Amino acid sequence: MITRLFTAYLRQQKQLGVDDYILNKDLINLLSLKRVNTTEQTTASLDSKTNQQAAATAIKEAVKNVVSQKKAESSSVHTRLASLRPLNTIIPSAQVGSKTVEPPVLEQSKREALKQLYINGCNACHLASSRNRWVFGAGNAEAIVMVIGEAPGAEEDEQGLPFVGAAGQLLTNMLAAINLNRNKDIFITNVLKCRPPANRSPESAEIQLCTPLLCRQIEIIKPRAILLLGRIAAHAVLGISESIAKLRSKVHDYNGIPAMVIYHPAALLRNAQYKRPAWEDLQKFQALLENLGVYGLPK
Repeated sequence: MITRLFTAYLRQQKQLGVDDYILNKDLINLLSLKRVNTTEQTTASLDSKTNQQAAATAIKEAVKNVVSQKKAESSSVHTRLASLRPLNTIIPSAQVGSKTVEPPVLEQSKREALKQLYINGCNACHLASSRNRWVFGAGNAEAIVMVIGEAPGAEEDEQGLPFVGAAGQLLTNMLAAINLNRNKDIFITNVLKCRPPANRSPESAEIQLCTPLLCRQIEIIKPRAILLLGRIAAHAVLGISESIAKLRSKVHDYNGIPAMVIYHPAALLRNAQYKRPAWEDLQKFQALLENLGVYGLPK
């Protein structure tokens, strides 16, 4: 009878959402009928109504005491937790496991990256000892097109700027003819950043030493297209050795960036016969830019 009362009581408490209980020694004694009451009722018959009520009351009080004790212990745990110091005051730099949470690093602007590259300078080869100025490049760091030539000449060596002589003037006019502003749309540089003695052609060793710097410039600027001026620039950037006659008038690929090869402006000044094919190639380059959708972008 007591067991049925106890089971019914627990079911009722569970339905009411009362916290779980813990069976202690008192409840075990009650359930085993070792101790129902401290009075003489424990020796009376369990069939009497009085004994049944006394047993039920005793069980109810015992469970109530256990639940109260559990709530008190829970409150004590919350109090101790509240007194603990925050994690970031104990572990420097907010270490989580073996990793350290670091502040985010803001991406460096293209202009600042190019500026730092220029400040670092270059003394990779012997040409550094004979130059007046090294010709890093000029133009817009956010350029949609990179124009890459061969090497600086005498006037470029004096001023430290690329394509400032007669060939440079012709190049400016050629770019303007396909609606490209040299100052806004273009970044111009050369494979070599220093003038070879007597304007001779660059040597293979010089090209190999200068190419990493050029590749870094391309990586920073991320142009939408590249225009290569002449055979040497094409060989250095594309890594191929075909003649310019076979390289021109085609779209090549440099790490996902479309590139085209045209005759060098200096060659046009020496041989007028190259002007017509050079103009045809420029028109094809303009069509490439139109297909890329770069015309009309904010400048």
